[in-house]
Amino acid sequence: MLFVEDDEELSYMMIPIFKVCVKEVFYASTLEQALTLYHNQSIDLIFTDIHLHNENGLDFVKQVRKSNEEIPIVVLSGYKDETLLLKAIPLGLTDYLIKPVNYTQLTLAFEKCLSKFSKSSSQSIPLSNGFFYYSEEQVLFKDGQYYELKKKEILFMELLRKNKNRLITKDMIQVSVWENEDMSDAALYNFIMRIRHRFGKDFVHMVSNLGYRLG
Repeated sequence: MLFVEDDEELSYMMIPIFKVCVKEVFYASTLEQALTLYHNQSIDLIFTDIHLHNENGLDFVKQVRKSNEEIPIVVLSGYKDETLLLKAIPLGLTDYLIKPVNYTQLTLAFEKCLSKFSKSSSQSIPLSNGFFYYSEEQVLFKDGQYYELKKKEILFMELLRKNKNRLITKDMIQVSVWENEDMSDAALYNFIMRIRHRFGKDFVHMVSNLGYRLG
């Protein structure tokens, strides 16, 4: 998980508690650090404070939601702010906790996150040409046969799955699939063509000058 909090003393108290529930905790005290960790580590869950030093945690949440609509995000706040709550509603938060947070509240928040994982990880997504994508195994299935995917293909499929109700833009592909590598227009075009050649031309639809979506 990624924990974003500018109060270091509070962070040192909470991180050991988090480690009871998760395998690894990445800590950031600024939004810049948080975005760097999010893009460079395999983050499955986010806890973030709203009020950081001269920064708003919701700005970080908005950046995350541009490429991932499903990752569970729990927001922490020192007080109940109705204005911020209203702004947070469209961001699909898993929970909103008021500090100080006790162990019971954290446990319930983790249970909500786990419930979200369970609903999303077990799904198989029907695609064109008789294919199904199994998100937990990260493979394609058709007519009794499994199709292994390469790293970029998996990242692309996960990006499409997590944003299945919206178009995937070039910028989203750059961040989530190419990660820290440079991505030229030719490289993206060749990547999409290879997928279509392997799984059928209707497998991925391109909306001219806008983006891509699953067939």
